[in-house]
Amino acid sequence: PQQQLQQRRPHSVDRARDLPSPSSSTASKRATVGGDEGRTLAKMLGSLGGFGNNSANSAAQPHSSFGNSTIVEEEDDNTRYILHSEDDVREMLEHDDRLITEVLNELIGDLQVPLPNLDAEYSPPDLLFPAHLIGLCVIKMFQYNLARRIDRLLMSTIARIQKKTAAFDSDYTSAFWLSNVFELLSIIKTSMTEHQSASKEYEQSERAMNDGMQYLESLLSDIYFGWIKDMQKRFAKLIIPGVVESEALPGFTASDSGFFNRLMGTGPRESTVKIENVLSFFNHTWRTMEFYYVDQAIMRQIMSELLCIIGVTAFNNIIMRRNFCSWKRGMQIQYNLTRIEEWCKAHSVSDTTRNLDRLLQLVKLLQLQKSTEQDIDIMFDVCDLLNPAQIKKLLSIYAVSDYENPIIGPVMNE
Repeated sequence: PQQQLQQRRPHSVDRARDLPSPSSSTASKRATVGGDEGRTLAKMLGSLGGFGNNSANSAAQPHSSFGNSTIVEEEDDNTRYILHSEDDVREMLEHDDRLITEVLNELIGDLQVPLPNLDAEYSPPDLLFPAHLIGLCVIKMFQYNLARRIDRLLMSTIARIQKKTAAFDSDYTSAFWLSNVFELLSIIKTSMTEHQSASKEYEQSERAMNDGMQYLESLLSDIYFGWIKDMQKRFAKLIIPGVVESEALPGFTASDSGFFNRLMGTGPRESTVKIENVLSFFNHTWRTMEFYYVDQAIMRQIMSELLCIIGVTAFNNIIMRRNFCSWKRGMQIQYNLTRIEEWCKAHSVSDTTRNLDRLLQLVKLLQLQKSTEQDIDIMFDVCDLLNPAQIKKLLSIYAVSDYENPIIGPVMNE
C-alpha cells in the first residue's frame, strides 16, 4: 500500500480551527460512537487554535490548574481546558507528560473500536478522530520546534497501536486502525509538504517528522499484511466448496464422485458452502472498509488479494483433480466466476478480476471441443495464458462424458 500514500490529502484539515467544538453535533455523535474516550482531550486540544476564549462567568466557576492553563469544571462534569496564550500551549506540549499519557490511553489503549451501526451514518471525523487529534498534537509540536517531543509522541503512538492490532482477531479493529494510521500519515505528509523552510532551525524537527513517517509506513504495512494474511486464511476455506464445487446453475449437475466414493458405496456429500457465501464474505469485507473510511486504493488492493487467492487455489485444485475436469463442472465454475465478476463490476473494482484470467481460461478449456487437430489451434488461441504442459495435464485427466467425442491420440501427443 505504500505506493498510494501520497495520492490524497487527509480527510481532516490540519489546523486547529477546523476541529469541531465541544457542543457540535460531531462531538456528540463521537460520544455515541466511541464512548467518552477522547472527549476531554478533544476539548483541550480544540483550544490550541485560539486564545482568550474565557466566558465572562468562567471566573465564578470552580477551576484548577493544568500546567499554566486553566481547567474549568462544567456542570455536566465534563472538563473544558482553556489555554490563555501561546506560551501556555508550548509549556503543555513541551513539558507536561500528562498530555502524551492521555493521548496514548484515551485515543488508543482504552478506546473501544466503534462498530458498524445501521441506524446512523458517520462522517470521517467521527471515526478518524484518533488520527486527527494525534496529528494536531504533532503539528503543534512541529510549529514550536519540539523535536524530542515529536519523536516521543509518534514512537509511543506507533508502539501502542502495534500492540493493539497484533492479534488480528477482528476485522473491525484491523480496518479501524488501518484507516487511522493511513489518515495520520496523510496528515503528517501534508503538513511537511506545505512546510517550506530553508532554515536549519527546524532540521531536528524535520528529521523527527520524517522518521515518524517511515515508522508509520512500516506500521501501516504490518497492519495491512497481517490483516490480509488472517483474511486469506479464513477465506481460503470457502474457495473450493464455494467456487469449484458449488452447483448453482440448474440442469448442469456434475456426476463426479471419485473412485474412493464409488468403492465405499457413498456418493459425494453436498457442501453447505455456496457461491453466496463467497459473495457474503466480499460484502462483509467491503462494507467494513467503507464504514471505517479505508482509502479507496487500499480497498481495491485488498479485493485484488482475495481474487488472487481464488485464482491460484481454484486453478491448482482443478488441474490436479480428475473429478473437477468435466464439461458440466466447467459450466458450473464459469457461472460462479461470472457471479464474482458481476459483484466486482457493481463495486467498481472490475480491474481486479485480472487475477482470475488464468482460471477463466482453464475453465474455458474444459468447455472447448477436444477431438480434432483444429481444436488444438483453438485451445492455444483461446487459452494463451496456459502453457502446453498445463493444457496437456488437464487433457490427461479430463473426464469425457457420453455425449462428447473422445479425445484422440494426436491431441494428447501435442
